Amino acid sequence: MEKLMFALELIGVAAFAVSGAMAAIKKRADIFGVIFLAVTTALGGGVIRDILLGSLPPKMFVSYAYFAVAAAAALAVFADSYIRREKYLMHMDKLDAVNNIFDAAGLAVFTISGMNTSMEMSDNVLLILILGMATGVGGGMLRDVMTNTMPTVLRKRIYAVASLLGGGLYYALHVLGVMEAVAAISGMLLIFVLRLLATVYKWNLPAVSVD
Repeated sequence: MEKLMFALELIGVAAFAVSGAMAAIKKRADIFGVIFLAVTTALGGGVIRDILLGSLPPKMFVSYAYFAVAAAAALAVFADSYIRREKYLMHMDKLDAVNNIFDAAGLAVFTISGMNTSMEMSDNVLLILILGMATGVGGGMLRDVMTNTMPTVLRKRIYAVASLLGGGLYYALHVLGVMEAVAAISGMLLIFVLRLLATVYKWNLPAVSVD
């Protein structure tokens, strides 16, 4: 299970890094800005989780594999957009759809990864669920704040709710004794599918309109 989670975390790092890099490019950041925002998006949630758990220094500063994967993904996105910049800017709507898929994948992986890490240090179900959600949405919130955008988690498309529902499924299956890999993948799939369906069908939580 430890090897599986590590592999999934690297996939999640790459997915969130691509999401962060694309957001930075959309805001016309330079190469340093693209890498910085990508790394923050990919690893910010894990840093928040580790600080709240008192696990210092945070994992990203101990295992350089996470940083390396995030930076490499950011550089790949930057290089592609730089080489094909005219086409890149012309197809921004399609790229937003691709970005959403990467963001959904990152949310799914890091919610379950965050819960898995939290369960190693606590049996408090509320703490486990909240830290799982914080791991999943934290990096994206930092990304949105740094790009001067209202955080997606607070306004759009069943974001944190998907994290909590998938995390709840994972925890329930874990308590019932279901094989850990099956429980983890089930939780991730629920989060991923909910995020994509929420985007396609424009599912939002109720909000007050002041327009």
